[in-house]
Amino acid sequence: MHLLQCGAIRDEYEALFNAVSSTLSTAIDKHLLASVTDPDGVIVAVSQAFCDLSGYRASELIGHNYHLLRHPSMADDVYARLWSSITTRGYWRGELKNRTKGGDFYWVMTEINAVKDNDGNTIGYIAVHQDITDFKQQEKLSITDPLTRAYNRRYYEQIMPKELARARRDRMQLAFMMVDADHFKRYNDTYGHQAGDGVIKAIVDGMRAVFRRPSDSVFRLGGEEFAALYRVNDDTTAFRLAERVRQVVYDGAIEHSGNAPDYRVTVSIGLIVIPPDRQLDVGDIYKYSDIALYNAKEQGRNRVTLHREDETDIELF
Repeated sequence: MHLLQCGAIRDEYEALFNAVSSTLSTAIDKHLLASVTDPDGVIVAVSQAFCDLSGYRASELIGHNYHLLRHPSMADDVYARLWSSITTRGYWRGELKNRTKGGDFYWVMTEINAVKDNDGNTIGYIAVHQDITDFKQQEKLSITDPLTRAYNRRYYEQIMPKELARARRDRMQLAFMMVDADHFKRYNDTYGHQAGDGVIKAIVDGMRAVFRRPSDSVFRLGGEEFAALYRVNDDTTAFRLAERVRQVVYDGAIEHSGNAPDYRVTVSIGLIVIPPDRQLDVGDIYKYSDIALYNAKEQGRNRVTLHREDETDIELF
């Protein structure tokens, strides 16, 4: 806002301008989610609206690094890209999941701009945020299996091409495993569908106990078919994690009279490891892991088989 510069008119409206400026400043502080940091990410100013959303008082935020607000489920590479962008281009826009003082979380769409002095040097960053928590909650419901809270097939189809592209770009290996409950129809026929739902939830809980990193994804693809996508350094690590899933389910010792010779709930797992230089699409990965799963079933169930990287044979470790 600018004052009218014509003498008497300016004098006439100066009191009004000052009053409006004060009201506007108060309204911005109350309603605009904003924060300012120094070049190292230390918070130097926050709006009251930002304090209200985060649950912190201004005095509890100012002087602390913005990482105080970072939710532990946020992947490191999100912040790596953020800092790379603002230090090279002076700008970044994206979604952040933050942690409140009380340990809860909220999502914000954040736009960060560098603040420069007269010589063009960056002296800080100003961030304006939009609360998108409700939107993210609704989005999560649309990609989540209602029984297990694992990701559903819709999300699997959305995320797989993106993760493959990211792995190739960042030169990372991905592992994809398909999991199937052994003789599950017999289980439902014997114990009923409600008990069967309990088994499905137990399998997903076992997978989640193994795959805890923010970059890991656990899916329920349908019925008693599950999957996991995770980053690894080598085949041995990929297999070891898949074997842990199998063992966790086995150790759950859920009775299953129709699943000889163990007579407990077990799973078979088909696994494929995707090096960044191997040109496989989503369909290939599903097909090869499904072949590996079929071989696990054929070899006696309750086991993990790995699809070899350089051939179509399946090798049991």
